[in-house]
Amino acid sequence: MKVTVEFAGQKKTATAGKDGKWMLKLDALKANANPQEMVISDHPGHRVTLKNILVGEVWMTSGQSNMQWPAGKCSVGRVLIKELSERVKAGTEKLPLIREGKVTSVFSSLHPIEHAEAAWSDGSNFSDYSAISFAFAYELSKELQIPIGILNCAFSTTSIQAWIPREGIESGTDEYTRGLYQKILEGDYRAPENKAAWDQYYQDLRLWAKGNAELYKKGFSLKHLPACPGNLRGNRDISWMYNGKIHPVVPYAIRGAIWNQGYASAGEGLVYYNNLHSLIRGWRKVWNKADLPVYFHQFYCPGGYNDGLSLNSTAEMRLGTWLARDIPNANMASQIDITGGVHYFNKAVPGQRLALHALKNQYGKDIVADGLMFKSYKVDGNKLIVEFDHADGGLVAGKTGAGNFIATPTVIENGEDQVTLFYIADKDRVWHRAKMKIDGEKVILTAPGVSKPRGVAYGCNGVGTLPNLYNRALLPLTPFIYYDNKLVTSETWPDDPIKVADVVRQPAWKRREVWLASQYRDDCVIQAGVPTPFWGRALEGSVITLSFAGIEKTCTVGTGEQDWQITIPPLPASAEPKILKLTCELDGELYARTEVANIVVGDVWYVAVPDFTFTVPIETEHSDVRLFTPNAAKRANRMPYRYKLEIPPKGTRHYAIWRSGSDLSDKSPIHVLANVLGARIRARTGKPVGILVMNTRDGDKIRISNWIGYDWLDQAPSLKDKLQSLQTVYPDNPAYFKNVEEYISDWKTFWKTIPMGVLSAKKFDEGQASIALPRLKSASSPAAGTYNMLITSFNPGNFKGVICLTPESFFEEDEGANFGSEFSVMANCWKENFACPDPYLFYTIPSNELVPKITEPKKIKGKSTAYEISRWLTAPRGDAASREAVNKQMLRFIDRIVSEAYK
Repeated sequence: MKVTVEFAGQKKTATAGKDGKWMLKLDALKANANPQEMVISDHPGHRVTLKNILVGEVWMTSGQSNMQWPAGKCSVGRVLIKELSERVKAGTEKLPLIREGKVTSVFSSLHPIEHAEAAWSDGSNFSDYSAISFAFAYELSKELQIPIGILNCAFSTTSIQAWIPREGIESGTDEYTRGLYQKILEGDYRAPENKAAWDQYYQDLRLWAKGNAELYKKGFSLKHLPACPGNLRGNRDISWMYNGKIHPVVPYAIRGAIWNQGYASAGEGLVYYNNLHSLIRGWRKVWNKADLPVYFHQFYCPGGYNDGLSLNSTAEMRLGTWLARDIPNANMASQIDITGGVHYFNKAVPGQRLALHALKNQYGKDIVADGLMFKSYKVDGNKLIVEFDHADGGLVAGKTGAGNFIATPTVIENGEDQVTLFYIADKDRVWHRAKMKIDGEKVILTAPGVSKPRGVAYGCNGVGTLPNLYNRALLPLTPFIYYDNKLVTSETWPDDPIKVADVVRQPAWKRREVWLASQYRDDCVIQAGVPTPFWGRALEGSVITLSFAGIEKTCTVGTGEQDWQITIPPLPASAEPKILKLTCELDGELYARTEVANIVVGDVWYVAVPDFTFTVPIETEHSDVRLFTPNAAKRANRMPYRYKLEIPPKGTRHYAIWRSGSDLSDKSPIHVLANVLGARIRARTGKPVGILVMNTRDGDKIRISNWIGYDWLDQAPSLKDKLQSLQTVYPDNPAYFKNVEEYISDWKTFWKTIPMGVLSAKKFDEGQASIALPRLKSASSPAAGTYNMLITSFNPGNFKGVICLTPESFFEEDEGANFGSEFSVMANCWKENFACPDPYLFYTIPSNELVPKITEPKKIKGKSTAYEISRWLTAPRGDAASREAVNKQMLRFIDRIVSEAYK
């Protein structure tokens, strides 16, 4: 069948092949801002008319979220487009003809997709465009005065490898890229590597399940599911994003491409060089344009940068980006002086800098496109003199900013002394901060303590808004580090960490911590009068030594294990601060060390609460009354994990800490509860008091079953269905192993059907955006989830007593009919999991007026006291009378606890 295309005075015909595909090329078109129509017809006379087509310059833009980020959420929309709109409204500028197209129906694919839906934005709302792409396109539009098209192929949280076509990887010769190609082959059902890798994976899964069963019997943490071989680790793995987002538009006529990515790859370091080569090589192959221009960004400076010196992975990723300028017809635009969060605000300047390369190289503009770059250095006595590329006209000191504006650099007059980013080193390989003097197109560096410099470094830890060195075009100097005139990398430099004068770099073991249970942190309280277990995690074979209160003990992490535990004898109550010292040795060498300071010994209470109201004044500011509560947003976990509260890094707002009485506000109900309860216990006993408050939220609709461990659910007849729903993920029963076998079976079925179907059709069914990969079945019930985090984190903790404020959600499913039996199971579960013998349990129970069908817990083992409440724990906002009644109810409960527990 013949197909004819008519457009812009041209009429051309092509013949479709047996597979129905056809393609023809129009002669080169002149830019035209007037909308035109394209008519496509076949021999039987079917016609399709495409309207409102402009002719201009088209650039493909790709990367992760900062390339995808809409203009309206950053400086491009809030400043650049806003000011543009004002000029257009005033009649001083015409609205630029910039359009953005993107694939809309496909997300990603294991194999290339050819048939997909796409859409073009007509320029009526620039704020929805990719911010960096628009800033780039607007510069081209201003200079060329023709329509500009953006082919937006970007998506968040994607690595560079995800955007590389297979063609770019398979022709790579370096070891790293060959490793990527091996993964592609393992993910290709046509390759022998696929069968070998997946047969081994199925064996690994069965061994993993068996091993987890053994760990579960011993009470140890379970190991994670083994990762899939090949490029099947999710739908953003190697080549997947290219296959889904870019391949459908190949070979759309484009002038070139721009690239912004890095956050997902910042931990990979220097191999960014290899990946950029593969990316550009691949794009050029699939477009059949060996000289396709590609311009890429060097990674910006997220928060945490400083004027120090390091060879970390982010610095080496930037280095790899700089070195990739050896790719012909490709170049780099620096963002080293741009800072912000993950999605940094100032995206106008980065887009404009990419446009400089296009304007200079594709459109013949006589402009400076490159920032300063290291060229060479020479030594003159105690001076080190650096020469730069792209320094014509001399150098200046300058800086950008971070705020709601376009971060255009500004010159700092006589600002040489403010640039603190240079370092020089002599024969001892110690780097000294250097003083800089600009000498035309060079800089002269000196540093006290360096008499015969041999190396020079600049900005390796980031620049951001710090005073920086620029050329006359106000394009910044790219970071570098050289010694003896050779490029320095973490692999070639002999010192780890790199040595910097006046900076005490701790050895690796000092930078590591022994992983310790959640409650054992600075300012903690441990329970007096009972043996105290300390526990944590470490590598197999680690030797853990604990020193506390004159006691020293050691244990070794067993083969195939990760957990350790050391128990010390009972200690008397004492407000005298103590220090817990832990060391970890591995293979006979010190591996990590941790100290926990200001520990006191007294009474510790565990309190489980929902949202509640408590607004009475605080009663103490004494440092011996202390509170520990989680700050993480998540309060549940699919599986038991004793270290879930450790996940947020120390120092962040989500990291749980102990607070003393002087640090408890009178606004938080949790703070007030801990303060009042702690104050009254301390007044009665004179001992230090620690209150651990583990709180859930009413919006989570927590049930009793959420607080019961998996192993206990079978003791409540009403919870048998919840037990069955969890058995597929707990390795103590046949359902778990059946789940693993079904997972293996699903993968075998996948390989026999899905990939070959996609490869053959090169499209998805309507409504399908990617390939659904087999998954190991997860729990279908939230039962045990809260227990897995808020109880397991303190197993086997020691407590004087346990308090449970029962939320209204406990009674919503059955109106309290099963409360008695279920709560009894929950109480016994907690008591057995905590280390202390029979901790006293206090709990609230609603009256019959609140819950008419309620049943009483009658099988709680050991000491327990129920306190009947006539009101729910939360008072309506603005209802002062209800709030006062709830406060009195809570105070009476606290007094009951103190009087009963301390008779």
